[in-house]
Amino acid sequence: MQARIRAVAILLFAIALADCAASKNPVGPASEGVSEPRLAGVWVQEGGNNDRWEYLHILPGADGKQLQIVAVNHGDRSWAVLDGYVTAIGKRRFVNLRLAAADAELMADVDKSGRKDSHPYSFAAYAFEGDDVLSIAYPADPLYKAVKNGQLAGETSGDYDVFVADSSEKIAGVLGAVDEATLFMDPKRYRRVKSPP
Repeated sequence: MQARIRAVAILLFAIALADCAASKNPVGPASEGVSEPRLAGVWVQEGGNNDRWEYLHILPGADGKQLQIVAVNHGDRSWAVLDGYVTAIGKRRFVNLRLAAADAELMADVDKSGRKDSHPYSFAAYAFEGDDVLSIAYPADPLYKAVKNGQLAGETSGDYDVFVADSSEKIAGVLGAVDEATLFMDPKRYRRVKSPP
């Protein structure tokens, strides 16, 4: 059950990670969301290591800023739909995510956590390698450390779970200060699925 909750709570959520981060607030408000048309499309995870979400279908909204992300694992037939938008912190980009729907088993697990409504957001940093490779990093460790050392209001549960209760401005300050190597220490990589000619 925890693995399924963690998978949603971090990204798109995150893909069978050992970390979990959820927040009361997004990194930035939707009114300041930025357009990122390069995210649109179908992405398949590289490496074939059977991580949680094999495919990401990223659909842009009519305004070009809102996103709908469908994460699918064909192996166990699980799926999740997330609503999101991009916040810019300097040159970095973070996707603010909220779970919109999921397969029945995953949704039941998320509902049992009791945090879906109080901490509805999760975040993912991303960077492009050319136009066809997308690296996604989940900032659970920096957020966990920031809550533990009092930089951010929130609580921790176990060794890796963190629930942030602070403002968007403070969250952005913490994430903006994390160096690139730490943020992208163990990214998940996806390759764009191209249509046949």
